[in-house]
Amino acid sequence: MIFKYLTDWQLAGFWPYTAIWNRSVETGAIHGGVTPSIPAKVPGSIHMDLLRAGLIEDPYYEMNSLKCEWVPQRWWMYRTTCVIPEELKGKRIRLIFRGIDYKAHIFFNNMPKVVHEGMYTHVKLDVTDYVVFGGENTVQVVLESAPDEMGQIGYTRETFTQKARFTYKWDFGTRMIHLGLYDKVYFEAVGGATIESSHIRWIDGKVTYSAEIGGEGGRLRAELKLEGKQIATVEGEADVPIEIPVENPRLWYPNGYGSQPLYDLSVELYDKSGELSDAREFKVGLRTLSYERCDGANEQSLPYIVRVNGKRIYLKGVNITPLDHMYGTVTRERYDKMLRLARDAGVNLIRVWGGGIIENEDFYDLCDKYGIMVWQEFIQSSSGIDNTPSERPEFLRLCAATAETAVREKRNHVSLTYWSGGNELFDPSDEWIPATFENKNIAMLKEIVDRLDPDRLMLPTSASGPLGSIDPSRPEDNHDVHGPWKYAGVEGHYKLYNTSPSQLHSEFGCDGMSNIESLRTILSPANRKVTTVAENYVWRHHGEWWDTYEYREKPIFGELEEDEFELFVMLSQYMQAEGIRYAVEANRRRAWRNCGSIIWQFNEPWPNVSCTCLVDYYMQPKFAYWFFRDALKGFHISMRYDKLVWKEGEVFEGMPFVHDDTREDARGGDDCRVTINILDCNKNKVATFDGKFEWKIEGVGRVFYVECNVTDGERCDTNTYMFFVTDENNPYADRQAVVDFIAEYKK
Repeated sequence: MIFKYLTDWQLAGFWPYTAIWNRSVETGAIHGGVTPSIPAKVPGSIHMDLLRAGLIEDPYYEMNSLKCEWVPQRWWMYRTTCVIPEELKGKRIRLIFRGIDYKAHIFFNNMPKVVHEGMYTHVKLDVTDYVVFGGENTVQVVLESAPDEMGQIGYTRETFTQKARFTYKWDFGTRMIHLGLYDKVYFEAVGGATIESSHIRWIDGKVTYSAEIGGEGGRLRAELKLEGKQIATVEGEADVPIEIPVENPRLWYPNGYGSQPLYDLSVELYDKSGELSDAREFKVGLRTLSYERCDGANEQSLPYIVRVNGKRIYLKGVNITPLDHMYGTVTRERYDKMLRLARDAGVNLIRVWGGGIIENEDFYDLCDKYGIMVWQEFIQSSSGIDNTPSERPEFLRLCAATAETAVREKRNHVSLTYWSGGNELFDPSDEWIPATFENKNIAMLKEIVDRLDPDRLMLPTSASGPLGSIDPSRPEDNHDVHGPWKYAGVEGHYKLYNTSPSQLHSEFGCDGMSNIESLRTILSPANRKVTTVAENYVWRHHGEWWDTYEYREKPIFGELEEDEFELFVMLSQYMQAEGIRYAVEANRRRAWRNCGSIIWQFNEPWPNVSCTCLVDYYMQPKFAYWFFRDALKGFHISMRYDKLVWKEGEVFEGMPFVHDDTREDARGGDDCRVTINILDCNKNKVATFDGKFEWKIEGVGRVFYVECNVTDGERCDTNTYMFFVTDENNPYADRQAVVDFIAEYKK
């Protein structure tokens, strides 16, 4: 049982090795640090401690991160003291580290205890024999400098660590390599028997609890409650699973499909003498999972569709990166803000991307609470030049240890729905053929999941199947596909998504500028102007892959003046929103041949000028968030069309479609009444239809709107699309119409 969290430490930087061998052989002098000793918070990140102490400047402003690239090249010593109460004599005292980044030498009362490597395996040290009960005890942790691992561009087969690779440089963030004690550190007092891991399952109307017991055996006592009311109490031998029957269970459903009741499960372990030895508490959701292939899929396809309590769930998903480059600083409150934004948008699944982290317990607790299913990837990712899963012995050893730890811990969360071997891992024969379970690395991970968590589906990687990206010419081979990540053109975008045969689209998106308020935070006034990453190094430093001006806004809306910065932001955000809304709606129109969309990406870990995220670093939604939210409504009307920009005299074809999550086929029923209104540039109605229509564009001005309405007598939805009309005199789309549309929408 936990009795002391270690949150307040002192921190100092050192040259390599001098922190553990701190006296000169030649002179006998003690080596000093390269920084003064400063206060440090745990969980935390060394960069943040240095920032608070004034030893580095804000790394997120302009190009300041370049000034702190020395930080991961140093060794760092954490030191803290605490009193362990006299009354705990007779108990075993264990020191627990839940997240160390990355390689650490751990000392207790000046005695070296262990050298640990790896972010995702916990350290459990029995320090009973070294404790000063009633007196001061010292804990020291020396972190070595960061390993020289791959960033986004490199060779996956050469990766050798279990460290979050995104901080080594990715398209959505700079190179700012993290170090620190990024998760909780605490002492616990236990008896002779301990609960080392737990497994909670819902089988045939019973909660089944089993535990891996350390030390001497004993008996378990489990109590199940709901909203403070006792459901049952059961006792049994510690080495035999306990079964707790639940009459009239309240079942857990994903967001949008039902409620998320969580039961309280308390487990106590008594040793052979009858003394309480250890205890655990859990929030438990009751639900069944099953998986099946998409409609029309061939036998080679994986069962991407999930049924929760027998109901097919259409995946309305987002990909997330870690919330911050300094991921040790992310609080439960910050997770809560992000996940409430996701819930309120209608999201029911989050893919935790394999280039980031195994998400922590706060994240999973909140996903349980908000009904957001989780697709957790193991820690490996593509690298551009080579994307073949690493088979280096040291990597496989660390990866297996990560997987064993993650599966044992996360399997008790009702939100966890899929495991995946990693991000964009491909066969060595072809860089865009996804790896399969035949791969040694992936097969190792599958064995771990099958053994420790047999109720959940593991996917070999994402994407998966014969193809890594969309290819309409091979419809049966588009299983789980990735891309594109940019708007594909005023005609090409719509052709692509109108013909996409994907069964699951687990990563794709569209880029757009960050919010004005956020840009003011990271850019000096001199850099708040219309420019490009080719011209401006600060912009390049904050999102060089996601420059939208040259490829999209300039061709569509014409050249902008430097001082039209805010206009550019609005145009860029609108086009991102248009691109994402259409893609998501197009995939929904193919349910259940397609079982879901997972947008890249919901958040960003570092403030970019432009990026593919829906919510910027400061947790401010971009305009795309709101269009995405609309596209996910449970009862919704969308429209298929062929392009965004039109000419006078062309015939517009529109095909409305009603989506209804309450129906098994996800389509609107016969009781739905559809009304389509065509509005000119002044919002005057010029035509009305009640279904699929053709309409000749005449005399509407430079823009027209198609207002789609549906009602079934009890529910209703309206969805408005804006289209541009150009000619020789006005070759570009109407900018002011975009400004007005956004202003009216936000009302």
